[in-house]
Amino acid sequence: MSANNALHIAVLGGDGIGPEVMAPALEVLRRIEATTDLKFRFTEAPAGANHYRETGKSMPESTIRLCDEADAILLGACGLPSVRYPDNTEIAPQIELRVHFDLYAGVRPAR
Repeated sequence: MSANNALHIAVLGGDGIGPEVMAPALEVLRRIEATTDLKFRFTEAPAGANHYRETGKSMPESTIRLCDEADAILLGACGLPSVRYPDNTEIAPQIELRVHFDLYAGVRPAR
């Protein structure tokens, strides 16, 4: 945990439905914070197809540094079918982060 005893969470809202889903996810974490001893510090950063459309990169170096420094990453849906790299692959910062952190499985919670 961070020095201030709050878990530092990098928040990458993403594209499309990503920001729409991120808002209630953050609300759930804030409610957990209000009813437990857990504390969170959220830092939002750009990533995704919209950022690529604006800058030519799926995420800036500052986002990657933030993810390196954070205790966890909360990642919203990224990518838009109409926004593609020059080789016609979809913008996928989630895959770039997996490679950066040497993680090669996209594990989702399951019941």
